[in-house]
Amino acid sequence: MKINCLRITSIPAQGLLLALLLLSRVSIAQLSYFNMPNPDMFPDVAYSYVEYDQYISVKGNENVNANVLRGMIQPLRFLEVGTNLWFNKELDTNPDKLVISTKWRIWLRQNEKIKLSLSPGSWSSFYFQKDIAIKNIVYTFAGLTVNHSDVIYTRLMLGGYAKHWKESVELGQDEWQSGLMAGIEQRLSKKFVFVTDYFQGSGEGFGLATGFVYYAINNGSNLPIYLAYQFDNDSRANDAMIFEIGYFFKAYTPHRSAK
Repeated sequence: MKINCLRITSIPAQGLLLALLLLSRVSIAQLSYFNMPNPDMFPDVAYSYVEYDQYISVKGNENVNANVLRGMIQPLRFLEVGTNLWFNKELDTNPDKLVISTKWRIWLRQNEKIKLSLSPGSWSSFYFQKDIAIKNIVYTFAGLTVNHSDVIYTRLMLGGYAKHWKESVELGQDEWQSGLMAGIEQRLSKKFVFVTDYFQGSGEGFGLATGFVYYAINNGSNLPIYLAYQFDNDSRANDAMIFEIGYFFKAYTPHRSAK
């Protein structure tokens, strides 16, 4: 997921999102990290995830193209931390950067049928060019998952974000920006998942991304391969295809206190 220019509105994108929200029966899941927002966490402390992403412009717009390396780890039962390395074309609107991320999870309700949680978190972008200011984003969203069977579930995520970036003024945007973030995830089988997420706002990567995930190994529980189309809020000229592939593993054996 890329947080990665019609201001805050994209009629096709918002129309599709509204239709999905109205038609979806808002549902449990195994691990899924392909896009944000997502309330999932790893099965235990010390588990990790690595991922490679590629963003490819469908209009030949090099400003959209990017290669991303991601890594995440869970040091606490309720906290994930991660880092992303973004490699873009050397353009002023989207230079190479290092992103530090956090995501917390607070349970509001959980049983065998329904799980409801609140997930605050943050992204901080540090640009390799010294004259580019740090970009900070804070967010929070609620995640509702309803389990229909041992395999099939539906999930809805809804929340908001706030972004501060002094560089936005140079690009003709507001220094402060806030908006809606939402996502829908529908498990279709053991190995296939339909996913859609939406970020309201103007700038790099804000829009609606819809696609499918295929879990290639371990009976549909690892090596997620994600392919999606991203509708950019600002212009169809910024639309992109997104390819992601990831892998889950246990990074270390945590110390357990003797009982």
